[in-house]
Amino acid sequence: MMINLREKILAYGVSTLKNEELLAVIIGNGTKQNSVLDLSQKILCNSDGLNLSLEQLMSFNGIGVAQACKVLASIELGMRKIQSETLPEEVVSVDDVGRHLINKIGNAPQEKLIAVYLNNSYHVICEKIIFIGTVDQATVHPRDILREAVGMSATQVVIAHNHPNGSLMFSKNDQEFTIRLKKCCHLIGINLIDHLIITKKNYSSLKSLNLI
Repeated sequence: MMINLREKILAYGVSTLKNEELLAVIIGNGTKQNSVLDLSQKILCNSDGLNLSLEQLMSFNGIGVAQACKVLASIELGMRKIQSETLPEEVVSVDDVGRHLINKIGNAPQEKLIAVYLNNSYHVICEKIIFIGTVDQATVHPRDILREAVGMSATQVVIAHNHPNGSLMFSKNDQEFTIRLKKCCHLIGINLIDHLIITKKNYSSLKSLNLI
């Protein structure tokens, strides 16, 4: 089985492997009762998007400490690659930003507030994580966002934060903070394009809901 999977990677590329095949390559060996592919399928069927702890992985017959560590390390490496990706320095839309951030922070266990800075032509200048934690007026201030904007001569900004609980609803704190930020942006000639809430599979827009 492992030889066949390696030959498939060599012949067609690793992107052609199914999820269970990728996991099988990482695990390496199965058991007398289950092939490595069967074991991989069992793990995938009993996990929530591979959100597994060391103990949970080791509860599967055939997964020891070494295999569990390999799986967790591979998942973490993939997550870090996604989080290191940035938007291209070209014209982008709010939908581009939303879809990009679903991949980047949709699965984050903590709330992260990100600002995407643009110029007059809607070209991305930079994106930055401004704050990690609950977004409200007591913990994050508009100056934290605007200081960066002024420093890079950005004229427009989109902000977004994720909801680990999966809710696409804007809280009262979210709305109050956004209104305060919009007023501050207006005072120094910066356009607040939108505020997005990001979840694992979707995003919502404060502007599209006519809340700003």
